[in-house]
Amino acid sequence: MKQRMGKLAIILMAALLAVLPMTGVFAATTATVTITATPEYLAITNSEATWTIGTIAENTTVWWTHDGAASADPYDGPTEGKSIATNTGSIASNINVHTHHFPTAGAPVWTLANAVGADTIVLGIAFATEANKAAWTKFADTTPVEIAHSLAAAGHVHWAMYLDTGTFTDGAERTGTVTLTISKHT
Repeated sequence: MKQRMGKLAIILMAALLAVLPMTGVFAATTATVTITATPEYLAITNSEATWTIGTIAENTTVWWTHDGAASADPYDGPTEGKSIATNTGSIASNINVHTHHFPTAGAPVWTLANAVGADTIVLGIAFATEANKAAWTKFADTTPVEIAHSLAAAGHVHWAMYLDTGTFTDGAERTGTVTLTISKHT
């Protein structure tokens, strides 16, 4: 009987050793890593695309505010701003605004300056809380003006403008362009 038990034990051990490799090892043989990345994406929207003034008199100020009226002192962007520039990108960014002199074919250019004159205009921009009209930033040339610094993604800035006219040497219509540009804040 002892012999039989010994043989049976050997057979059972052999069967167990034969079956074990078929059941596999119980440790993980693979692992995964999930990678998530957001690209640096620059994008901007602006709520207003036009400012149609119509006929304008000499030595006049016209306002591009929420209601077209003169700004209160101090100017308050969220309540008086005509337009809203929004950072629709994915990173903190700076927003700059620039413009050019107002040309027309066959007539003198309206030149941007700090003071009005013959065919010389003042274009002012406000984007924060400026104390009064004199504190608004003037486009004396085509140099960009920063209206938002390190604006977070989805952040926005309210802004407004005014146009002061001097005297005119003709009656030709003029068209100017104000351009907003977004750049990565560094």
